[in-house]
Amino acid sequence: MPPGPIDTLTEYLFLLICLELDLKDVLSLRRVSRVFGQATRNKLLWIHLLDSAASEEGSLLPTYLKKRDLLDAGALEALATRVSRVTRKWRAKDLCPVNVWRLHLQQSITWLRLVSGNWLFVASSDNHISKISCWDLSLLFQGYVEPIAEAYLPGQVKTAQVEVQAAGVVLALGLGTTSPSVLVITLRQHLESHYFAELARMEGSSHILMLHGNLVGCAMRDDVIIPHIVNWHENTIHELPPPPGGFDMPERRSVPHLLFIWNGLVVIVRRDLLEFYNQPSPAAGATYIKSIKTIEIWEVVVLDRRAVSLAPLKLLVISSSGVELLTIESDIASNGDVTCAHFCLATAPGHGDTKPWYHLIADGSGDRALWLNIAAIVLEVYPSHPYITSIDISRRPSELEAPLILWTNDLPHDPAVWAYPAIDLDAALGYTVIGNCFGELAIYDCVGSDPTTCCGLASDFTLQQNTLPPLLSLTPIPLGLRVTPSRPLGQTKSDPLLFSRWTQDDLNLDLRLWCRDFMCAGYLQRNRWHAGYWKWDRWQGVLGDYAWLLEHAHGFPASPVPQAHADDSNTDETYVLVRSGNRYLTRGTWVRSFPLGPLPTPLGMIFGQEQPCLRPTAYTEASIYDAMWYREYRTTGGRNRWVEQQERGGRPHENLVDIAAGHCVYGL
Repeated sequence: MPPGPIDTLTEYLFLLICLELDLKDVLSLRRVSRVFGQATRNKLLWIHLLDSAASEEGSLLPTYLKKRDLLDAGALEALATRVSRVTRKWRAKDLCPVNVWRLHLQQSITWLRLVSGNWLFVASSDNHISKISCWDLSLLFQGYVEPIAEAYLPGQVKTAQVEVQAAGVVLALGLGTTSPSVLVITLRQHLESHYFAELARMEGSSHILMLHGNLVGCAMRDDVIIPHIVNWHENTIHELPPPPGGFDMPERRSVPHLLFIWNGLVVIVRRDLLEFYNQPSPAAGATYIKSIKTIEIWEVVVLDRRAVSLAPLKLLVISSSGVELLTIESDIASNGDVTCAHFCLATAPGHGDTKPWYHLIADGSGDRALWLNIAAIVLEVYPSHPYITSIDISRRPSELEAPLILWTNDLPHDPAVWAYPAIDLDAALGYTVIGNCFGELAIYDCVGSDPTTCCGLASDFTLQQNTLPPLLSLTPIPLGLRVTPSRPLGQTKSDPLLFSRWTQDDLNLDLRLWCRDFMCAGYLQRNRWHAGYWKWDRWQGVLGDYAWLLEHAHGFPASPVPQAHADDSNTDETYVLVRSGNRYLTRGTWVRSFPLGPLPTPLGMIFGQEQPCLRPTAYTEASIYDAMWYREYRTTGGRNRWVEQQERGGRPHENLVDIAAGHCVYGL
């Protein structure tokens, strides 16, 4: 059969025709003839189509994308196709996952991060071991569920930051509980395998808020709240000088929300303050510049961390109004002026004192964000299973609130997003990763096309020519953490060794008002006989208890040591006096804070100055866990995900497994 008119055309002419078509038509045309098929695999064509997809309103390209000349036509085609489909999903307000990959770990997940579209780092721990793991997504998407690298750590990861630098990926891990420290590590390829290696370790510093090149910003030093910056290359410390009024002010006694570097300035974000410092240099420390008042900030993330000189600073916050965008511009270099404007992107639904939005995060581009929403669509069912609420920050009419997209993962085999989740997203490729305290982990893909074709868009940072640093331990490092047990019903005593460090401070307390025995069967107070302090088990050191709330809601990460307790016979309120770092705190309905040293009178401690709540949404996170755990336990025949973790080899604390003794759900 003689060739048809189409087959006589050259590939060059076919390419010119394809350049006039959109992506969907090019893919359809590929099936017409062999010559068209060859032309539609031209690299220049897919560079053109990628530019077209990126120019669509609401589209995103990965920030980590290497030069296009280094990508082949197949990678460019996969990226252009995925970017176009993700954009359409956002326009349709439908981010429900099409593909899901699920894993179940033996330890609770405390932190995770997607890096460069191809790597997933996860920190997990219990009271016995702590480890860091990494998955190669290109392998995970093909069914290989084992991590490519795993190492054991000498402490639990409480906070962490990650940054891809010229010498590879750097992870700064804030280890806590037994010996607070900062551990700086990297992932390297060696002898065709991957290993975690140690770059530096700084003892005493903890609660990491920033990683910027050689600099790690920390909020704690030797269990004392002191914002400072550590140079992990030089092993030097730069403390930030106190602003006017000093650090002993209610709004500065707790750890800040954030510490980061912007336009050569160190910025500290507090509850309703922004503080500015000059960046420290090797020859000189930081110097204070000024502070400005802001709206009340409950949660905050920095949008677009890419260094753009003199670009305005944009912060996305959860406030009492909802989700707001703060824009800060500075001309400090010339006259010290700083301006701050805020705009409400989305108004939170009102439910009295309930804070229905929490756990705010943003992707690396700064154009997409999400948070958890417990305000039910049907208001009669409150609180609801948390909805994941996504928002496009970059494309919004200035006079209107940004549209919200709601989706959820409420299948029985999905990770419980209500269980103290760790979440990250790659909005350009359409991935959301969710892990939780039960060790449940899942990657959600809202697109559905083959995700392996979009792996390898960034350079492989594990390939380095410099000397391999010392490797982290490949064998477990026993932590031996001891958690105060709950008291089984009717029991009046417990292991005294677990309380050996309680009530040890030499305090001159009026024992007619305060009781220092937390295990007593009863005590006399204000001429009334009390049946004992029934709430001491709320300091056992598990998620959501009083110790957790002091850290996450009130900003006091140092392990609290209870000293005494008291009851108010007029209000039936229970007060606990604890030491946290270099401060005493009283915990009742309100938290009061006092420096170490002579304490005020009992009445003064109970009714002293209130310590502002740094993050009220932490109470939402704790209460939704209790409510949803209890609901699941009652409606599914006694399901306990802690037991499920134990059955797959985990070692959760017995109080979480044994409901009758542990009361891990305080509503039971």
